[in-house]
Amino acid sequence: MPREKELTKLIPKIYRRHAEDIALFFFVKAQKQVFPTLTVERGIQNYFRFANVTEDEWDLLSAVKTYTRMQQEFIEFCREDTKTHTGDPR
Repeated sequence: MPREKELTKLIPKIYRRHAEDIALFFFVKAQKQVFPTLTVERGIQNYFRFANVTEDEWDLLSAVKTYTRMQQEFIEFCREDTKTHTGDPR
């Protein structure tokens, strides 16, 4: 695995993702905001239908895993961003 450049370390992890990962994440997040009872799996299926993605191109289970990882990265980004703007030393 190549060593990470110092410059890219400054960019939060969530923004270094592929465009299709980011599109999936925010599509599902937006749907869940409108329909809070929507499951992640159903939101991903809706994204697949919207983007004409077939099961051969992107497996549902791996898409759920991608979404879950991005959710963790998003939470971490928000936590770091809050510390930066509030002056919280933690």
